[in-house]
Amino acid sequence: MTYEPLTAEHNLKAGDRISLKVEEAGDKRDGFITEFEEKGFWIRFDDDIENEDFIDFRDHLIVALVSRPIDVATTYPELNAYSKLLKELEYRVYQGFTVEGVEASPEHIDVHIKLVEDGQVYTQTLRSSIDQDTEHVRYI
Repeated sequence: MTYEPLTAEHNLKAGDRISLKVEEAGDKRDGFITEFEEKGFWIRFDDDIENEDFIDFRDHLIVALVSRPIDVATTYPELNAYSKLLKELEYRVYQGFTVEGVEASPEHIDVHIKLVEDGQVYTQTLRSSIDQDTEHVRYI
């Protein structure tokens, strides 16, 4: 992995998995970017997933792009009618889940996702249904 100085000009996006270091020989911290602000971005580090930290572009860190998640709406256009499901699914993809399949019926749509972490496989299914113009998303 090649590290380079972090600047506001980097082509980073929300959802990108990145690795940050203070110096080349230093320890790394990996995580995914949740959102950008003018002076930096918010990140959830893998070792502290419950909290977000703000990274200022002026902090003189070095960064390496680990991976960029798929664009869920582009990859699965059949989900575009389900805005709440798309938002939840994008967040799961940012966390490292992969989409394993999509099943649609007249009543609902199911999305099967999977995460492999430390040799363990975790699977979940998200279900979205629309009832009188209100979307309901749940894990089944």
